[in-house]
Amino acid sequence: MTDWPDEMRRMRAARERVRAADTDELWRFEEPRPPADADRLREVAGRLGHELDRAYVSFLLAADGWPALFQDIDVFGTGELLGSPAMETARMLVDSMEPDALMRSGLARDALLPIAASTTTIDFFVMPVMPVMPVMPMAPGDVVAPVIWIAGAEVERYPSFPDFFRHMIGMNLEEAEVLRAENDG
Repeated sequence: MTDWPDEMRRMRAARERVRAADTDELWRFEEPRPPADADRLREVAGRLGHELDRAYVSFLLAADGWPALFQDIDVFGTGELLGSPAMETARMLVDSMEPDALMRSGLARDALLPIAASTTTIDFFVMPVMPVMPVMPMAPGDVVAPVIWIAGAEVERYPSFPDFFRHMIGMNLEEAEVLRAENDG
């Protein structure tokens, strides 16, 4: 089980390092949203027609999305999942993926849920989803969905939502170092 308060503390510390080095004010710096509640998550699952990944749900119960988690990438909360301009744009990006790119990644366009997206580029992040009634019954927690970074084609794949989040912490720390070096140079 992921200790989201600790992970969020680590993310805030990494984002603060970026903010301190971002003398040109390139990026937005926002706090995570207040937690989602179980009723809202049931509404999302009902509207989408499938359950959400348990690790992603555990994050949403700690923070109902996080705008500008890394640079201009917003992690979606229940508001986006229920429908928003950001979700519409992300779905258009999924729909625009070339069949070859989907095939190379082993992805089915209609089984991808956008969970984060850039506000200025074609970068977005998806999780493969399962229907509410899977063909073979599974015990809760049997399947962990990866998070897949796409920019026209697959860029990177993280084994789980917590792995994605931790990688974003690392990317923020790297960004802070790059900005600091540019300021010193």
